[in-house]
Amino acid sequence: MKLGLFLVISGILYSISLENYLLFRIAVNLFNVIIAYMVFIIVWKSKTVSENRYLTFIGTALFFIACLGFLRAFAYEEMNVFPGYGANLPVQLWIAIRYLVSISFFVAPLFFIRRSGSEKDDLKTVENSQFAQKVFLIYTVITAVLLLSIFKYRNFPDCYIEGSGLTEFKIFSEYLISLLFLGSVVFLYRKRDRFEKHVFRILIATIVASILAELALIHYTNTEELLNFIGQTFNALSFYLIYIAIVETGFDEPCSLLFRELKFREEALRRETDFLKDDRGRIYRMLGVEKCMPESKTSTEKLQDRREQYKTEQYKTDQYKTEQYSSFLRDMQGVIAFRLDEKGALVFMDGDVREITGYSKEDFISKKVKWTEIVLPEYRQLILENLKKMELDPNSSPELEYRIRKKDENIVWVREIIHVIPGKSGISGKFQGFVRDITQHKKAEEALAKNEEARIKEIHHRIKNNLQVISSLLSLQADKLNERKTFQSSEVFEAFRESQNRVVSMALIHEELYHGKNMETLEFSAYLRRLTSDLLASYSVKSESINLKLELEQVYLGMDTSVPLGILVNELISNALKHAFPEGKGGEIRVNLFRSGNDRAESKISGFKEESEQQFTLVIADNGKGIPEELDFRNTDSLGLQLVNILVEQIEGSIELKRDSGTEFQITFRKP
Repeated sequence: MKLGLFLVISGILYSISLENYLLFRIAVNLFNVIIAYMVFIIVWKSKTVSENRYLTFIGTALFFIACLGFLRAFAYEEMNVFPGYGANLPVQLWIAIRYLVSISFFVAPLFFIRRSGSEKDDLKTVENSQFAQKVFLIYTVITAVLLLSIFKYRNFPDCYIEGSGLTEFKIFSEYLISLLFLGSVVFLYRKRDRFEKHVFRILIATIVASILAELALIHYTNTEELLNFIGQTFNALSFYLIYIAIVETGFDEPCSLLFRELKFREEALRRETDFLKDDRGRIYRMLGVEKCMPESKTSTEKLQDRREQYKTEQYKTDQYKTEQYSSFLRDMQGVIAFRLDEKGALVFMDGDVREITGYSKEDFISKKVKWTEIVLPEYRQLILENLKKMELDPNSSPELEYRIRKKDENIVWVREIIHVIPGKSGISGKFQGFVRDITQHKKAEEALAKNEEARIKEIHHRIKNNLQVISSLLSLQADKLNERKTFQSSEVFEAFRESQNRVVSMALIHEELYHGKNMETLEFSAYLRRLTSDLLASYSVKSESINLKLELEQVYLGMDTSVPLGILVNELISNALKHAFPEGKGGEIRVNLFRSGNDRAESKISGFKEESEQQFTLVIADNGKGIPEELDFRNTDSLGLQLVNILVEQIEGSIELKRDSGTEFQITFRKP
């Protein structure tokens, strides 16, 4: 698949070369440069931990090869970036680059070393880093000498002469470079056990492609002929194979590429577990080796000895892995690693145990303290359910956040990540995971939530104040009109009062949200009680003998529903106070709010449905003289009724009018 992709790209490049060969050469050069830089970044970032000095050497060399390749991409005579050098400059840079590549591959296998497992990690880290820095310094000097020789002193041998073609130095160099590549294949083959098989094969293919590139470019006479194209293509292929071998494998299988040496040391340790050595490395005792006995053992005894030997070796291997794992955990603060058996019992624990829990890891391993005992009771069932889920789905890796009680009685938050241990891993236990202290993270979340709550409350407070200012201005203007006898009963005065009530209905919502605990939803029944009370007060002249009856269930609504419903209630109750009861006649206004239909029954029985799924009914009725039969409330000139219909449509509800005994509006809606 990958080779097929490269063939397709090669076909596209060939088409480009037929139209514009300069563009083709620049594209190939820049492709090689990008690959080389990517390899260098991967290798350099892992230089302190990588156990493969071959890759460190090659990756560092490719940085300088990429720098020269970048210059070569713009060195062609047609680009006129380096005037006065002619067609000789790109060929000189090509030979310099190929010498660097071939010598790097030839020398790199010499840097393979076997490390002793007894070396300290910090010492190995320093040595690896120093090795990479020395290689970088050496190549810096070599590259600087090459650039000075080509650009300043111009004593680098000519490789191409106008009118004559390629020089003998260039042709000889191509043969010598090919021999260096061939020698690197031999050296690499001798060290093949230091790579995974597929990585080794790709590296060999890389060198072979480089040799073919050299052979194709030995005797070409024209930069635009087929041999030149073939050579450039094989060169690009060699860099593409380096990308597959190091960059792609480095991301997909970093442990098999960069830490293969660690695997060798582990196998060596297993082979040496039969030997006990003193501080000078001298063997003073051997374990698990059959000794000469005066009397030969029976087959059963020999089998038992072998079993014991296997158990001893397995124990030592587990101990070694545990030590390596513990060393890794010591560098990670605020993390506990653990393993559990099939029954959920703890078999291993290490990390920052005392700092997080206040107990030592021995307290947990010895069963003196159980982990579930320090987990707060409300979270214990969640942990058990987590284990059951993993047994049903072994590929899952669930995360769980819960609180534990430390030895000093402080409560901390932790996040647990756990998964099933693969059967062939050789690690004891069935489950393994990590516990991380996230108390500071939770405190930060709570602080942010409090800040956000304060900000939203401040917004509601300011909106409420602004609406109250508007209401006060309308009230002042209405009072001035009321002082004039000609306006006391006019529609202008009523319009001012109605507008004031609408503003108040909205201001009350923001006030309730400001004082309430929940900033997103409003306890609508409490809001209705206050709104209706304020409405009766504003129509004090007409409401002395009017009784207000409220039957309201506790319902929480968001602002998008509360504001339209508040204005709607304001309009319908205002209409009833103005028109339902003639002068001097009393009556009753009724407001009901409840869950309707099956939703109401289900809510009472089990509380199963969420409020967002329920349907509500709001009833506003009076026993006054009623609305005339000929009046169509859906199509009327009354601003109040027009507003009611618009608001019902806004909340995606429905409205019905009953004229049986007075007037009854029934609005049905759902929470969005």
